[in-house]
Amino acid sequence: MPRRSFARRPLYLMAKPPADVAARIQALPRCDRGRGADLLHVTLAAFVDLAAAPVGFLEMLMRGIDGFEAGAFAVQFDRIECRDATTLRSSLPLVAAWDFQRQLAEYFQRHGFTAFNLPTETHVTIDYRGDGLGAEAIAPVEWTVTEILLVESVTGEGRHIVHGRWPLAESRCCEAA
Repeated sequence: MPRRSFARRPLYLMAKPPADVAARIQALPRCDRGRGADLLHVTLAAFVDLAAAPVGFLEMLMRGIDGFEAGAFAVQFDRIECRDATTLRSSLPLVAAWDFQRQLAEYFQRHGFTAFNLPTETHVTIDYRGDGLGAEAIAPVEWTVTEILLVESVTGEGRHIVHGRWPLAESRCCEAA
């Protein structure tokens, strides 16, 4: 059977929970406590493997994100689900997160940047191995995303390198659904 290859230095646009929320997620019984709470995140967009990216890609992307403007938005997760990995998900549509991703995609497309993918469903991975325990409801875990981060995830090292941070404008309405 051929070995599955993984990006060595994948680049993502992420939202990370505040420290108190990350600690609460880390305390969930199905969370992998071997990974630091600082690695918990919501992926908003995926880019290239920096190990294979053209020279100057990171700088070009950072300059492009500099011009993006969007409002803060709330996320709320009330379920743990086991698919390929164990994740926090929402039983309600995360309309505000989808709207943010739509704005981001439209911004990138208007500026001729197509080297990105959007995740199909907003979630937080709490264990990269599936635990086989299926789905269960939990007390809601929620926060307002007030900044986005451009993060290089160093595969195999359990380490994130933050290349940039961008604040999101205060929003009058921060509904999770």
